[in-house]
Amino acid sequence: MTTSIPANTSKSEAKGFIARRPWLWVVLAFVVLISAWSVLFYIAIKNQPEVVPLKQLIPA
Repeated sequence: MTTSIPANTSKSEAKGFIARRPWLWVVLAFVVLISAWSVLFYIAIKNQPEVVPLKQLIPA
């Protein structure tokens, strides 16, 4: 007796690589977030405002 039903009827094989691994989206989101923060810190460090000396209020 032969059957026409395949041994594996799972539909997960039809999905893409990323669709089968949703945690990769979470990792990718964190990588993008950390990259964006790194760029912002780099720009902020390179463009620091000029240091302004403060006048001493109490005479020494």
